[in-house]
Amino acid sequence: MKRILILSIFIIVAGLATFLAIGIAGKIHKSNIVKEKIKTLPSFSFKKLNDTIYNSNQIKEGPVLILFFHPECEHCQYQITSFFKKWVQTRDIHVLLVSNAEKSEIKSFVKENKLPDYPGLIVLVDEADTFRDYFGIEQVPATFIYNKQLNLVKCFQGEVRPETILKYLRQDD
Repeated sequence: MKRILILSIFIIVAGLATFLAIGIAGKIHKSNIVKEKIKTLPSFSFKKLNDTIYNSNQIKEGPVLILFFHPECEHCQYQITSFFKKWVQTRDIHVLLVSNAEKSEIKSFVKENKLPDYPGLIVLVDEADTFRDYFGIEQVPATFIYNKQLNLVKCFQGEVRPETILKYLRQDD
């Protein structure tokens, strides 16, 4: 009876260990696929606040800054507003603000934070919540910086100081 109990415990532990190992391997594989996919600016399509469609293939040259945010996130609010206080708009930078929040919330966020009316700034609505999976992010804000050739320079998950973002955007200068 004691042998059967020990054998049963061993089988259960081995089964759990195998299950965890498969899960971890699957996450690593998925992470590697996402990393490969975002090495260059991926193809995506989202709605702008005026309901027109914006496709990433409209960007022919960088640099590109993509900020995934949520209007209720305090870290997102700080990062975006402080970035635009430091940002010199003379550079030809595409800045894409992407959120999966309701369009009305995003519009309020843009208005309340007095985001600049600049041709390089585009606010996008991720209605289908695909950005998060496609770019492999787990938290907001998430920041992706692409260079002139549309190759990924740096990505951050969580709040980033504007000076750090600007440092990576200036690497092409």
